[in-house]
Amino acid sequence: MFATKRFGVRDRGTTKNIPEGHIQSSTGPSLPLTRFAVPPSYLVGCILVSLGIFTSATGGSWDITNHLLNKPETFFSTPHAMLYAGVASAILGCTFMYRGRKHIHHLYRSFRTSTMLVITGITMLVVAGPVDFAWHSAFGLDGLLSPPHFVLLMGMVISSLGSLIGLVLYTRRDELNDGSYIANLNSQRHSWVWGSLVFVRSHGSMVLSTLGIIPVWLALAGVIGMFSLPFSKTQYFDFNPEPSFGAVVATLGYPVLLSFILVSSFRLGKDRFGIISVTASIYMAISAVTEIIPNESLVQTLPFYILNLVPIIAVDVLFAIFKYRNPSLNYIIGGAVLGSVFFMMQYPLITHVYNEVVTMQAFVWPSLTSSTYFEMFGQVYPLVAVPGATMGIIGAILANRLMAKNIARIAKS
Repeated sequence: MFATKRFGVRDRGTTKNIPEGHIQSSTGPSLPLTRFAVPPSYLVGCILVSLGIFTSATGGSWDITNHLLNKPETFFSTPHAMLYAGVASAILGCTFMYRGRKHIHHLYRSFRTSTMLVITGITMLVVAGPVDFAWHSAFGLDGLLSPPHFVLLMGMVISSLGSLIGLVLYTRRDELNDGSYIANLNSQRHSWVWGSLVFVRSHGSMVLSTLGIIPVWLALAGVIGMFSLPFSKTQYFDFNPEPSFGAVVATLGYPVLLSFILVSSFRLGKDRFGIISVTASIYMAISAVTEIIPNESLVQTLPFYILNLVPIIAVDVLFAIFKYRNPSLNYIIGGAVLGSVFFMMQYPLITHVYNEVVTMQAFVWPSLTSSTYFEMFGQVYPLVAVPGATMGIIGAILANRLMAKNIARIAKS
């Protein structure tokens, strides 16, 4: 293990008087002390949590579409199975992270936040299960917004955020070291394993940061949808948001989230070209598979949805080419572009948010979703484009400052 204070049973406690910056090995002279001392199990735990939330969020999105299409619902339907499998993966990942906490909390306090967020989020997921069952038993089918669903979704947000922080901390610590950890490999048992991990960390940091940020995006988008989509009216409760309020939440929330996530992915991906496009493509693929393709009447609109990649790739190119030339202006322009496309990125569910405000109709039939969307496009988009661009700028600036501040904090810790 890199930078560990334990090389063997005999070496316990022998590092107390060793000068700062070095560690003593029982097999040779003192070696440079690197800051990376995180067990691989911690990385595995973060990956499992992120994959779990990703799977659960995807299943949840698919389940919403099935409800809109009035498809028969069973306990073991595919969307439900994805939800259960995702929660199981997240719980397993939380276990790995919890077991690895004793190896890192006394070295890096930053990892404590990551672990505690995951534990808190997973606890909320576990609690939400029986509460949701009891809610169904008492009141039958529930809508998108209900107390157990809110607890479940917030647990997904918190745990995915914790795993993202863990992945960023894990990968950034190697990049911020001076490379002297390579000298430690020959003195460690199973050095080939560690050598492989070094390779993966040095070449896979962008993959891991993208893996971590997508579940956060999906979960937060779910929160916005919960308070903007009119899918929460049942026999006993009507939790549907007031139409104007829902439209405001969507108009302000979706563009700031879109811009914040994509700019954050760019910064976490070491400002490399392609990260924004890849991250957006994954999100769009999930939306297409879970919201568009299941509805046969929407399949023909897939080319329209794919066109969202044009402005996103343009922003990707802008950031890559001019990242060293007035970056503040780049984030303003890029944020405005990203924020202004939210109305197209959130297709087709965004139709239900603005439908009641524009047409005064309480429900959009699945077969009429595309026609309703394009009919209202000319009326709604001119009204939301400027607020969307403004919120996109705010999201881009916040993401840039937050990422820069926390990367610097990692370097100092």
